[in-house]
Amino acid sequence: MSIINTMRFEINDKRKCELFINIFNNLKKFTDTISLIFDEERLYIQGMDASHVCIYELSLDKSWFCVWNVEHSSEFGICLTIFNKILHTWSDKQSLLIYSEDNDKLDIEFTSDVKGEFNKFFQLPLMDIETEHLCVPEMEYQADIEIESKKLKDIIDDLACFNDTINFKCDETELSIDANSSEGSMKVVITMDDIEMLAVEEGKTIEASFSIRYIGEMCQFYKLSKNCTIHTSEDIPIQIKYEIDETSFIRFYLAPKISED
Repeated sequence: MSIINTMRFEINDKRKCELFINIFNNLKKFTDTISLIFDEERLYIQGMDASHVCIYELSLDKSWFCVWNVEHSSEFGICLTIFNKILHTWSDKQSLLIYSEDNDKLDIEFTSDVKGEFNKFFQLPLMDIETEHLCVPEMEYQADIEIESKKLKDIIDDLACFNDTINFKCDETELSIDANSSEGSMKVVITMDDIEMLAVEEGKTIEASFSIRYIGEMCQFYKLSKNCTIHTSEDIPIQIKYEIDETSFIRFYLAPKISED
């Protein structure tokens, strides 16, 4: 006899509903399907993009939700395209309720006590998704940077006009980001006075290059947090992290581009 994976959570705060929808709207740029993993403490998602160069990891603590009822650990595979179509019908006067009482579908409800605001009810078929969860080790990086999320997004948007690769270079005094092509180049120099934090291993100059497409897609999550942190070392994946609150976050790991020289 199979175990019925029951769970239920609700968000009735307008701002949190908007953030929840924003998360999944941007995750669709990395993948078409995801597995929602629930336990007694949190909602967790981990996955990779189709090219297997980027890992994403989301953790929303149960305290982030106004209702959280998970009887035991469970996993729900869903199609992100359809899930996002449903989420985009939400009105800012509605609460968001998601639950499952069997192994076949996810029930989604948008409800409101406001007169004239119509309640909406959806059912989303679940999918069997083969997932291999990676153990991402915590590590010490040679450079730790904290910068305003919106400013970083604007910089990356500008650099994208010049190349599909961006180059990070930082030492103890400044961070520079540049993109170069035969049609022109752009370089942004950021000193310690211009950002929240710049901590680089003493005597080190860190240089690394990355796909601007993926960095740009990570920056679309800027609404989740005022600031984001960048952790980087030479020859290993860069980490970009948004702290949603003290116990919830989303972070990305992106492999560097290897020089052909």
